Amino acid sequence: MISQLKVKNFTIFRDANFDFADGVNVIIGSNGAGKSHLLKLAYTAAKWSQEMALKEKGGTRPDKATLQKELGGKLVRVFRPESVGRLSRRGVGVRKTEVEASFKNQSKAGFRISFSTKSTTDVILEKVPDEFFGDEAVFFPTKEMLSMFPGFTGLYRDREMSIDETYFDLCLALEKPLLKGRRFDEVKTLLAPVEQILQGDIRNENGRFYLVQEGAGKFEIPLVAEGFRKLGAVAYLLANGTLASQSILFWDEPETNLNPAYMAKVAELLVAIARNGTQVFAATHSLFIMRELSMLLGKTENKEVSRCFIALEKTNHGAVAKSGASAEEVEPITALDSEIEQSQRYMELHR
Repeated sequence: MISQLKVKNFTIFRDANFDFADGVNVIIGSNGAGKSHLLKLAYTAAKWSQEMALKEKGGTRPDKATLQKELGGKLVRVFRPESVGRLSRRGVGVRKTEVEASFKNQSKAGFRISFSTKSTTDVILEKVPDEFFGDEAVFFPTKEMLSMFPGFTGLYRDREMSIDETYFDLCLALEKPLLKGRRFDEVKTLLAPVEQILQGDIRNENGRFYLVQEGAGKFEIPLVAEGFRKLGAVAYLLANGTLASQSILFWDEPETNLNPAYMAKVAELLVAIARNGTQVFAATHSLFIMRELSMLLGKTENKEVSRCFIALEKTNHGAVAKSGASAEEVEPITALDSEIEQSQRYMELHR
């Protein structure tokens, strides 16, 4: 699990420290406030470390030069700038960017990097990790991937595409076969609420995904509502063991294309996954889902699930962050002022 990020002059962030919960982390902010950048940076740190762990497990311990190149490349592929230096906070003259990541119970996996506005492909490892984060890190982008899955990984490998690597990484996770026996039984309780919404289960047949509903038949995924496709991907990653205990789930705007009734179910799912041992990050600008998560986490059965709400606000001096253990501690914030104000106007109109 990733426990902390410290950043200086990274994109919109001038100087910020983020301490994350082991359970649910909710990042709130308006467009341009940096919530997706924070989510992607935390993902890049965890995913790069996981990929290096796989290399080491395969018998190759990457040297410092390789680690710097791989991490610089991962940043470019996830954020899609023209160069690493374009991720530095804009301003007059050359600026130095610093990022430090720490992992819970794996102090030796922590690392610190720097680069400047002049950097092209590599970063400088100021602190080299002595070990790596070996568990899964999964990123759900705003667009669903089940309908685009057929042939996507091969196309991404063979062709230059202006699509960030979170989509490719997600497809690789979706390629994994389903769990069997006792291991599958362990995720049944997590699968149940999703399959109840979908009124069926997601299946991969010959590289194409389908929703199979009892009594209704089999539906090609492109014929299924987009919100349901995103939920279907979650269900499939639970069923194939990717979203297991000790993994990390990053979800950018989980509320997209879902009505409030289903948003509430998504919030329940996120809390249930966290209760099972997965660290959850959700970036949102939905007042509804933020409050829903806060209410769920306030219930007795979820008291052991740690939580952190991070509100980001864009200012002339960069993004400003405010953290708390509940939605009440970070609101009202600028990102949600319009929604709050609209609710007040609506209530006054219908008195």
